[in-house]
Amino acid sequence: MPLGFVEEPADPGATPGELAPLDAHAVLGIEPAHGPFRGGQLAVIRGNGFSSQVRIWFGDVEVPAEQVTATRADRVQVTVPAGVPGSVTVTAQNADDQSSRRELAAAYVYDTFYVEPERGPTSGGSSVTLHGFGTTWDTTSLVQIDQQPCEVLEVRGDVGGEQSLDCRLPAGTEGSKTIRVVTGAATDSVLGGFLYEPGAAPLGGLSGEALAGRLSVHVTGPGGVAIPNAYVILGSDLDLATLGQPGASVRQTDAAGDVVFESGDLLDGEALLGGAGALVTVAARCFQPASYVDVPVDTVRAELGPVASPDCAEALSGGFFGGAPSLPVFIQGELVWQGGLEFQRANWNNVPIEQGPGERRAAYIFQPSGDPESEFRLPRQEDAITLDSPGRTGYEFQMVTGAGGRTLYALAGIENRSESPARFTAYAMGLVRGLYANPGDSIEDLAIVMDRTIDQALRFDIVGPAPGARGPDRVAVRAAVQVAGEGYAILPNTELQAPVTGGSGMSIIGLPALGGALEGSRYVVGARAYTGVAGSAPSSVLPLITAAESSQTIAIDGFLPVPTLSVGATDALTWNGELGVVFEDESARVSLIRYELRSGGGLVSWSVAAPPGHRAVRLPDLSRLPEGGLVAGTLDVSVSLANVTELDYSTLTSEQLSRFSWQAYATDVARARYEPTAP
Repeated sequence: MPLGFVEEPADPGATPGELAPLDAHAVLGIEPAHGPFRGGQLAVIRGNGFSSQVRIWFGDVEVPAEQVTATRADRVQVTVPAGVPGSVTVTAQNADDQSSRRELAAAYVYDTFYVEPERGPTSGGSSVTLHGFGTTWDTTSLVQIDQQPCEVLEVRGDVGGEQSLDCRLPAGTEGSKTIRVVTGAATDSVLGGFLYEPGAAPLGGLSGEALAGRLSVHVTGPGGVAIPNAYVILGSDLDLATLGQPGASVRQTDAAGDVVFESGDLLDGEALLGGAGALVTVAARCFQPASYVDVPVDTVRAELGPVASPDCAEALSGGFFGGAPSLPVFIQGELVWQGGLEFQRANWNNVPIEQGPGERRAAYIFQPSGDPESEFRLPRQEDAITLDSPGRTGYEFQMVTGAGGRTLYALAGIENRSESPARFTAYAMGLVRGLYANPGDSIEDLAIVMDRTIDQALRFDIVGPAPGARGPDRVAVRAAVQVAGEGYAILPNTELQAPVTGGSGMSIIGLPALGGALEGSRYVVGARAYTGVAGSAPSSVLPLITAAESSQTIAIDGFLPVPTLSVGATDALTWNGELGVVFEDESARVSLIRYELRSGGGLVSWSVAAPPGHRAVRLPDLSRLPEGGLVAGTLDVSVSLANVTELDYSTLTSEQLSRFSWQAYATDVARARYEPTAP
C-alpha cells in the first residue's frame, strides 16, 4: 500500500499566532495510513514521548509486545493487527502509565478488501482473488484494475460477510494500481492494492473438447504475444513438401499465431498416436521448441520461451522480454538487539564470542527464496554487518530490492572465511514482514529485532527409494522455514545425509522456534535421493514436506520410482528422434512425464510433455525446418516423472510443467550426439 501520513488536527480553540504548548506525549501520524483487514502490514507510528515499553492499540486491539519496536522516542514500528473494515483510533501508552496515554482518531483505515497475489505480470492473463469483508459482490460486479476490466470468474461467500472473488488480470503498465469493485450502487476501492511487475504469466496448455475431427493450435511467446509463421507439426513425419496443402501434417501459423487442422490431417499417417490423441510439436525461429504427446483435446496453446542469443535480438524485439526493468527500492535500517540501555544499542547477547583464529561475529540480510530446494549462499564479505558497523540503536545496513510486498530476515553468527569453503554458523535471527514499497521508493530507519535464537532440532525417519543398477545411493535432507505467504528462509548447516536405505532418529539442529515474527510459519523439509558425491542422476526428490513444530518426528518416504531413460540412436550413433522411459508400475502417483533435450550448451531446449501411460515417443526431425531446430553437437537429455496434485492431462497448464508445481519427482539423464539431417 502507498505510504501515507495523518497529522493531528489543529486545536480550533487556539489563539491565532500563538503556538500550542508542546505535549510531552503525542501520537501524530502513522504510515502507511491504510491496509488490509487481515493485518500483517508493517507500519510506523510517529509522535513523541514514547518509551521502549510503549504499548499500541488499533481500536480496541492491542498489538502484541513482540510486534512493537520502539527505536526512538518519536518513532514506533509495529505490525498492524487484524481488524474490521473502516477507520480506527490508534492509541499509545508507555507501559502502565495512564498519564502517557494518547490517541489519534481515525488514524488508520482497514480496507474493505485485499487481493492475493498482490503482484502480477504486466502481460495480464493470470487470475487473482479479492478477499472482502462486509461486501455485496455477485457475478454482476464490475472489477477494474487501473480502470481496466478484470474479468470476473467466480464469487464465493455470503453477501455482507466474508467473500472471495476471482478475476482474470488485464494487461497493465508497471507500478502500483488502484482496484475498484462496483456492484449496483456500491463501490469498494483500494488505492494501490495491486502491483504490476514487468514480466509475463505462463499461458500455455491443453483445453477444449475431446479430440474429434478438428484441432486448433495457438502459438505465443511469453505473455501471450502471438508468433506468426511458427511451424506446427502433427505426428513424427515432417514433410515440408506438403506445407500448405490440404491434408498436410505441417503448417505455419497466421499473423495471430493460429493454425487449424481438420479431420483429414488428423487421420493421416501417424498424427493420431494409438488412436487416442495427437502428437503436436511447435517450433519457430529464435524460440524453444515444444511437444505435447497424446493430446486428447481439440485446443493447444503452445507458449514458447525465447532463445537468449544475440542473433535473435531483432526477431525478439516485439515485447517478448517484458519491457524495461522496474525501478529499485532502497532500504536503510538497523539490526537491533534488546537488553541494553533505552534507545541505545546493545551487544550481540545471543551470539557467542569468537573462539578460534579467523573467526568473527557477523550478520547478513536475506530475502526469502521462491525455491525450497535452494542452497544457502554466504553473501560477500563486504556485505557483513559487524559490531563495528555504525548505528544509533542498532547496527546499520543498506540494501536494494524490488517493489511490492517484501519480507526480510537477518542471520547473525560466527563466520570463518580463512577456511575453504567459508564457514558460517547462525545463532540469532530477526525478521520483518509486511514491508511494502512502490518502484523507486526509499525506506529509512527500518528495525529488524534479532530476538530469535537458532536452537531448534528436527528429527527424521528416512525410507529411501529402491535403487536401480546406477543408483541412487544416498539421501540428503535439507530444512528451511516457510514464511507464511512469503517464500522460504534458507539457513546454513541445515542438511544431513543418509544411505539410500534410510535410517531412524536422524536430526538437523539449527532452526528458529516458530514464534514471534515467525508466528504462522512452518518448517519445510526437502529430501533428494541421488547418486555419487556429485549429486547426479538418477535421482528422486520430495521437495516440500512441512511441519508445524519441532517436537514431532518427520517421516521421509513416498519417493517416486527412479526412471531409466533410453535415447534411440542411428548406426552412426547419432540421435534418431526416439525417447523412452521405464519405471516401476506399482506407483500410481506418477501423473506426468516430461522430457527435456538441451543443445548448444543449453542455448536451445526442447520440452516434451506426455501422460504417464505413454512411455515411448518418436519426435519429428526439426532439422528439416529452415529454422527453429536444435543445435548440432552434444545433446543432453533428461526425463522426469512427476506427481502433480489433481492433474488432468486434458487440462495441462504451463505451470504444471514446472517442478515448482510438483509434489514429488524422479529424474534420469543421458547424453547423445545430434546431427542435422540433410533436407
